Amino acid sequence: MLKKILLILMSVLLFSCGSNKGKDGEKIAVGKNIKIVNIIPEDIIKLNVSSGTVEPLNEVVEITKTGGTVSKVKFKNGDRVKKGDIIVALTDQDVHSAYLKTEATYNSNKSDYSIRKNNYNKFKQLYDKQLISENEYLVKKIDFVQGESNLKNSQAAYLSAKKDYEDLIIKSKIDGVITDLDIKIYEKITPNTEIVTVVNDSKMLVKTGVSVHEIENLSVGNRAEVVIEGLKDNYFGRVHEINPVANKESKKYQIKVEVENMDGKIKKGMYSKVLVETGVKNGYLVPKNAIVIKELYSYIFVVENGEAKRIKVERGYSNNEKQEVISEELYSSMKLIVDGQFMLEDRDQVNILN
Repeated sequence: MLKKILLILMSVLLFSCGSNKGKDGEKIAVGKNIKIVNIIPEDIIKLNVSSGTVEPLNEVVEITKTGGTVSKVKFKNGDRVKKGDIIVALTDQDVHSAYLKTEATYNSNKSDYSIRKNNYNKFKQLYDKQLISENEYLVKKIDFVQGESNLKNSQAAYLSAKKDYEDLIIKSKIDGVITDLDIKIYEKITPNTEIVTVVNDSKMLVKTGVSVHEIENLSVGNRAEVVIEGLKDNYFGRVHEINPVANKESKKYQIKVEVENMDGKIKKGMYSKVLVETGVKNGYLVPKNAIVIKELYSYIFVVENGEAKRIKVERGYSNNEKQEVISEELYSSMKLIVDGQFMLEDRDQVNILN
């Protein structure tokens, strides 16, 4: 009985191995099933990927030189203001008094200067006609020069005191949004204190850096994509500024990317990833999932004469879902295997599926 079973099994195996046709005589594919795409050289946009923080293109920090007592606070953080809007009002009696005193002195010296100037002009005419002595003329000239000096000194003091007095009323110098405002009514503010920051957030800058290999092909105006942590949408901008001197520590060249922020979602201090276009090169881009990693090396598989050919490649620039691959064995219109490649060995027979 055992012999009979073995004979039947051997007959089945021999029949199976001896034919690659089905019941109706059709040919059965013997290779591993794969899918392919044709790959040709194309222009590759080189991208520098780095991180950076967001800051406003324009912002103004208001500092009180004199200090004073808070008498009005007309806005709060997050409020939008127009140029010229009063944000905070301070009062200070010493500042006010100094302004009034210097104004009075300045007006007095203007009147005195006018008198001295008229006298000098009269004596100069008399001296030119030799009707008075030189000493009499020089006395009036010195008197005039002294009056002019007094006027200029008092004018400088007056303008300084006037500015200090006017600066007690803190107005916005730009259109923007109020930030860093943390004072209360009747609070005593010391001199040289930062009162408020007004941020124009319609345009923002992202500071980042590029290497020495990428600075050569980078120009103001180059396109950049900005991915901001916490925000759903990505933003697109342009290179606004390039520092031609490398940072001593990082050895990178700082650049600033300008981004429109019309919806106001981008905030100062946000962390972001920046992809800056640094040039164009010609090469081969393949889907990232077409690359097979074996023993820490990268490979792709292509179809040649019904077989899978394994090609060792170097990775170049990454471009979203595609990856640049580099090898002397690559050629135009190669049939790249994009499905089934992870089950292949070099020179395996393959069956291309539609």
